[in-house]
Amino acid sequence: MRCQGFSVLVLGVLLPFAGCGGDTGDLPAALPAAGEADAAPAYDPATAAASVSGAIFLEGPVPDMPFLDMGSDFYCQRAGVGLRSEEVSVTDDGALRNVIVYVRSGYDPSLTYPVPADPVVLDQERCVYRPRTLTLMTGQPLLVRNSDSTLHNVHAEAGGQTFFNFAQRSGPREDTEVFSEPAVPVHIGCDLHRWMDTYLGVFDHPFHTTSGDTGRFALALPPGSYQIVAWHERYGEQVVSVDLAAGESADVDFRFGESPE
Repeated sequence: MRCQGFSVLVLGVLLPFAGCGGDTGDLPAALPAAGEADAAPAYDPATAAASVSGAIFLEGPVPDMPFLDMGSDFYCQRAGVGLRSEEVSVTDDGALRNVIVYVRSGYDPSLTYPVPADPVVLDQERCVYRPRTLTLMTGQPLLVRNSDSTLHNVHAEAGGQTFFNFAQRSGPREDTEVFSEPAVPVHIGCDLHRWMDTYLGVFDHPFHTTSGDTGRFALALPPGSYQIVAWHERYGEQVVSVDLAAGESADVDFRFGESPE
């Protein structure tokens, strides 16, 4: 049977139609939904069936940290009495605090990783930053709080690139910033109070943490082979490789120390 095409005039527009069924090889079966063709599969946290944990130790003598010089700011002089630099801080058993720990390689970059909606909080209290180190994801809110009764300046940069730089008036005051690209370490300082320092790790995946106040860390990971990095502001970085099977937990300790003279 020979099929003929036909046309229909609708509101002055001539629309062609196929006259009958048959070969549709030149026509798409269905149009993809908007963004469907480019959508990457989402990471399932339930696949993190392995883990790595450990401690970060400082070997050798602990350097004596000086008292902070609070400069000419009268408020800081009063609020910061007795505070020492936290560049190197250890627990009673020699574990090193404030180390950024993260996965450098081994995670699946083709997946999309959900960004936490809860903000990470960076506070300014007694004219120092709390905490000394923190980590977050790109797109996750960083809530910068000024709990001090004095003006601060919040200046974030890495490798010569400034991410943000703003004045924050006397507290209580809160501002929110978002990083659009990963970077580690990001230094945040106050241009008005040069002793103030904190360091961030910004990542496009969720496999990161810090040793915090305990000098210890833990990461839940999918089975795989990984490079795990520990970074400290004074001692630099160390890298270990781990292979993890499903249900396996690996113990990894990092050991830093002063370089010989």
